[in-house]
Amino acid sequence: MNILERAINVIAPHTCLSCEAEGGLLCASCQLSVLTPLPSRCYLCHKITRQYSVCANCKRRSSLGHVWVGASYEGIAKDLIYKLKFGRANAAARPLAQAISEQIPRLNKKVLVTHVPTANQRIRLRGYDQAQLIAKAVADEKGWLYLPLLVRTSSKRQVGSSKKERENQLEHAFTVQNKRFLQGAQVLLIDDVVTTGATLESAAKALKNNGVKTVDAAVFAQSQG
Repeated sequence: MNILERAINVIAPHTCLSCEAEGGLLCASCQLSVLTPLPSRCYLCHKITRQYSVCANCKRRSSLGHVWVGASYEGIAKDLIYKLKFGRANAAARPLAQAISEQIPRLNKKVLVTHVPTANQRIRLRGYDQAQLIAKAVADEKGWLYLPLLVRTSSKRQVGSSKKERENQLEHAFTVQNKRFLQGAQVLLIDDVVTTGATLESAAKALKNNGVKTVDAAVFAQSQG
């Protein structure tokens, strides 16, 4: 939390979205009780798997090994994301990161944490990239290195698009930077919500095409269905 955020929090403190206690958008006790976890499953077909791994069948069309999910996209989880993305409440990134961190197992200390970049016009409207805030907080929680590795080259709006339309739009949506860190690396991709998975897959593919050995992902929320 920077100096400006601290000052704002003193003048107009956030209140818990669940119990309305002052101090944050989700207090520690509510964090444990109001977020509904999803079962460990393949994020594409929802088949039950160990440690949120992509199942053998889906693995044939996926560049990801695991996709850990912090909560079901409903209720307070949905409210937190709305606050972060549309309410300019960047303090929401911390409870999202904490929920994500709880699902991720012990990984190699040399893992690189990066984020799926938000479209530039969205960043300008919000004043920040919400996925980057979450990724930095996850790296801080886990003691891993955060690096910006991806640059978004496509800014087409995907809300309302079909899965096939999203895949076509995102086929060449990302380029990579900081290439000297990529050869043989283990990368953890962070995003706020996963729907069809097209964005995650496009980002993971770009990383693998540039020498990354393994790509896993962790997101805050996914719908139950």
